[in-house]
Amino acid sequence: HSNMKTILLISLSLLCATNIMAQTEMPDSIKTQNLNEVVVEGQLQTVKPAVSTYLPGNNQKKSAQDAIDLLSQMGIPQIQVNPVSNSVLTLNGQPVSIYIDMQPATQEQLEALRPEDVKKVEYLVYPTDPRYQHKPYVVNFKLRRYEFGGYSKLTGRGNIMAGSGRGLAYGKLSYKRMTYDMIVSDKYTDRHNQGTDRTQIFRFPAADGTMKEVIRENKIGYSRLQQNNLGISFRAIYGTDKMSISNILSLDATNRPRLNSNGTVTFTPKIYQTSDYISTSSSNVIYPTWTGNFYFDLGRNFQLNTVTKLQYQKTKSKSLYQGAGETAINTNASDEAAMGQIMLQVNKAINERNVVDLQGYYIFNNDKVKYSGSTISIERFHQLAYGAMAGYTFQAEKFYGRFEGGLIGERNEINGMSVSDAVPLFNLDAQYAFNQKHSLNLTASFNSNFVDLSDKTPTVIQENELLYKTGNPELKNTRWSSVDLQYTWLPNNRYQISASGGWSRYFDRPVPLFTPDGPDGMMLRSIVNSGDCQNFDIGVSFTGRFFNRSLVLQVQPRMWFSKLTGIYSDTYNYLMVSASATYYLKSFYASLYFSTADRGLMQYSLHDTFYRGKSAYQLKFGWRNNNWNVSVSAVNIFRKNWVDQTSSLTSRYFDQYNTVYNSSSHQFVNITASYTFGFGKKVQRGNEVQTVTSSGSAIMK
Repeated sequence: HSNMKTILLISLSLLCATNIMAQTEMPDSIKTQNLNEVVVEGQLQTVKPAVSTYLPGNNQKKSAQDAIDLLSQMGIPQIQVNPVSNSVLTLNGQPVSIYIDMQPATQEQLEALRPEDVKKVEYLVYPTDPRYQHKPYVVNFKLRRYEFGGYSKLTGRGNIMAGSGRGLAYGKLSYKRMTYDMIVSDKYTDRHNQGTDRTQIFRFPAADGTMKEVIRENKIGYSRLQQNNLGISFRAIYGTDKMSISNILSLDATNRPRLNSNGTVTFTPKIYQTSDYISTSSSNVIYPTWTGNFYFDLGRNFQLNTVTKLQYQKTKSKSLYQGAGETAINTNASDEAAMGQIMLQVNKAINERNVVDLQGYYIFNNDKVKYSGSTISIERFHQLAYGAMAGYTFQAEKFYGRFEGGLIGERNEINGMSVSDAVPLFNLDAQYAFNQKHSLNLTASFNSNFVDLSDKTPTVIQENELLYKTGNPELKNTRWSSVDLQYTWLPNNRYQISASGGWSRYFDRPVPLFTPDGPDGMMLRSIVNSGDCQNFDIGVSFTGRFFNRSLVLQVQPRMWFSKLTGIYSDTYNYLMVSASATYYLKSFYASLYFSTADRGLMQYSLHDTFYRGKSAYQLKFGWRNNNWNVSVSAVNIFRKNWVDQTSSLTSRYFDQYNTVYNSSSHQFVNITASYTFGFGKKVQRGNEVQTVTSSGSAIMK
């Protein structure tokens, strides 16, 4: 494989550029000491008003293959980690931003991390430090720094029976105040059983006032997905105690030569004869990116952090659908986009307890989309987003309180027509630590989600024999509000408990609207604002460690109560449970993971209002020595079908029932091997490079 050869060559060149030296390892911060048969054990976890701190053990650092694997094995009670999907969320499902030494991390960066370099892991809620960029929930890895030298890491992952894999090469070199690092990653997918069986029920008004119902069913017979992604990222960083200057250059390219399927399509009544259908599509996207991160301690208790980003993206896609009768839908699209952003935050510490800060940001995104084939159109999007916030933080020995408020807005111009929106926002966080073992945390927010550009397109595109789709340039952004309360108890190194409850509501959300107003009287899917989505959740997280921490158990049950209003009014209540167990035996370890099926009402979707996924389970065995780390995982090993989830939508004129097929819930065996070696001398802490994701395309989905 040519991309894998590229990975090896670049990694070897990074290694050969440095004289390999004896590596000086520092011992763990906390160890157990036997004093006259009395065991004195340091606390491996503490809570303070602003941060919860966890020290990973020797077994965990040596057995973990990367950052997410380390989080999974540590069993931190305030977050949920899914080792199958590699997701990290709060207990009620909010995304957690992951940082490495106060630098934002991506999937590739987390995979490149060397777990043995981790000194401690911090969990923060609404941290005031400007380097966290006002993120609400943060996990930060604190690393030992290389005074000179570094390390290199090669990782290969293959998913047998799932038709996918990835390779990654990483090299890091530090000398005095400069650090250079580079990531080369390659991901590939080549599999069948990819697509959707769909039953659609159309209801068209007849002249006599009745409804004429037509049922369309398509069943997949054959499908194939081929996709490859290559990413390269290089960073140079200059760091002192008073400043950090980082510049990152990255190039990502994704090529999907085929996403093809064929099968049968039937109609009841037979307005068309039963026939075969063929659906083919291909796409490629490339986006170079420059990102700059600049942090300065200005003196006199002032801090300044600035983040800049420039990105160019070019996307091309082709799709062809041939169905019943003489239906042939050919859609070609190209998208050229330029995006830039700047964010600036200034902090001023009035004294040891009081901090004020100001933040402003500005983002522009210019898109030009061309459609050809069955639909011919040229669309120009100009999007500006801006915001300004002021914050105040009060911190005492046992209390941490933060309030931030401001204004965010956007201006969209689509083919010369402008729409603007601005909304106030606020975030409130209050944390009280009774002592180093008990803490209570309350958060409340009011904010807005901006609508995707692709949902605002006025272009009308045909999807199948009876259905067309379009966007809505006047679509409104979604306001939302949330409140969460969490109690954490860390009594000792054996047990940790966190209990929480939360409420959230999304107001006047975008939903699909199906009406018989399409060309030639066909069904048209547009998008309108209608109704709210409300969720209430309550649950607990329990972590236990036994046999001198050789066995780690975790269980996280949570009850959800969901409600939709508007044209898709509905209610649904359900219980979610995840559980894991890990056992260490010298150089070996074994782990089990189980999660009940994800399901519920959709807050935002253009295809369904309710979905039901599959449960997930994994049995994993691993072995490691000083350089190698090898694991074999059997995932969903007894599930032979390819169904990933089912979903549905019902409305006045149109119903839809979907069965989605892919490898996510199918049985597969994952084999992962990594080889790491370091050189030079480690002191203090360090950083990792990050690769960058695309800003997204405005081509209609």
